[in-house]
Amino acid sequence: MTNKGFTLIEMLVAMTISALLLATAYGVVRSVSLSRDRLADEGEAFHLARVISERLARELRGAYYSAHGPETRFVGGVDDRGATFLQLATTAATPTSSGGGLVRVRYRLDRENGAAGILLRDEHPLHDDSPEEPPRRRLAAGIQSLELRFGSATDRQPLWDSLEQGGLPDLVEVNLTIETDGGPLPFMTVIELAPLYKSL
Repeated sequence: MTNKGFTLIEMLVAMTISALLLATAYGVVRSVSLSRDRLADEGEAFHLARVISERLARELRGAYYSAHGPETRFVGGVDDRGATFLQLATTAATPTSSGGGLVRVRYRLDRENGAAGILLRDEHPLHDDSPEEPPRRRLAAGIQSLELRFGSATDRQPLWDSLEQGGLPDLVEVNLTIETDGGPLPFMTVIELAPLYKSL
């Protein structure tokens, strides 16, 4: 009489091989899942950076300055509290300013307790004499840093004030770092101001 079946050793070898194959398959699936999540997170960060840079570009290209109107002052850099800010008069109004024409736009990167910053923006009609300050709206969260540099193609500086400089800069360099789950992602763009508005 012959016994047909598996021995204990054959069963252990088969179980060990099966366990190794399952562990390898799990590792591949987990790696693909983590990569997909990282790419989705980075994609959202790239989209946010593109939206911010396109909005800044539209408003900077429509920048307006007149030496006879202090309300058209173009000023940007870092304030006494270490917050990056930008203020300009522009023709690129949005519906939040209740109409078209020239508007004053202000950006500010606010931080709380050393966490990632929140980019705030407000817009107000330039010739509106209302004493009320416009509300600052949250434009984007998760901003690790925002650095602006002003000047020309060969000379850029971290601060600009049109009252001291006598006009608008030729360009603005925007360095933006956005926090993601995978770490900080840096973005950089250079926005050239429209020559038509520089000469007014």
